Amino acid sequence: MAYEPSPLIRSMVLFTWDQTAYFVGEWVKALGLGLTGCKPFLLRPARLRLAASLARFEPLVRRILIIMAVGKGRLVPPNPRPRDPASTPHCAPTQQHVRRHLRTPRFRINEAPFRTGHGKTPTRAAVNGPRIRVLDMPLALPDPFDFPARKTDILPVRALIQRLRALQDVFDNPAYSIKAMQRQLAEPAPPIRQQLPPGLKSRSLGTADRDTACQLHMEAAGLTPAPQFILPLPRMTAQSARHV
Repeated sequence: MAYEPSPLIRSMVLFTWDQTAYFVGEWVKALGLGLTGCKPFLLRPARLRLAASLARFEPLVRRILIIMAVGKGRLVPPNPRPRDPASTPHCAPTQQHVRRHLRTPRFRINEAPFRTGHGKTPTRAAVNGPRIRVLDMPLALPDPFDFPARKTDILPVRALIQRLRALQDVFDNPAYSIKAMQRQLAEPAPPIRQQLPPGLKSRSLGTADRDTACQLHMEAAGLTPAPQFILPLPRMTAQSARHV
């Protein structure tokens, strides 16, 4: 029996899809991203806002793609074809470098596994003893974490810009992302985690946005295959091998 979302879920999907597409487009226009998407640095406040927006938009888009893909049906993943090195066109190193930067990044269908402590600010390594040991010796170079965070700090954002461009590509070519999610749903590993992502339960979101995100997460999690856990085999020693 084909999956048919309820009218409430359908309304949430349409509204959230249009809302996220609007916010992503506003970010692209605000940053002035062209064909190359070149924006290597941003001020610290702008970088924090962009990272928080991506932490909300990416899991929302994955769950919407799951609902859309299941409605169209799962696809069998194609068998990889062996590539003939002789038939692959060879380009100069300069051309390969230019093509890599002009190529639009693809949205990551699979959600990254949850890591404890991920996203926290790294702490400075412990220093044994005082920094000043001899009065007539020059001071050692300060640790980068000795400097306080300032709003005028310029930080690299290349990875965040690539993720933003990948999100924009989802809305520009939704059929490609839906088909990729259809193939992924045919795999045994689920594309999303069963836990609600931190970006969807942030206090910065309104109550209505949090409720919508929670409903879409529960709907998408119920449509994905359950994770399969493989127990590790016991390690065989030389003594146990004699009894086999």
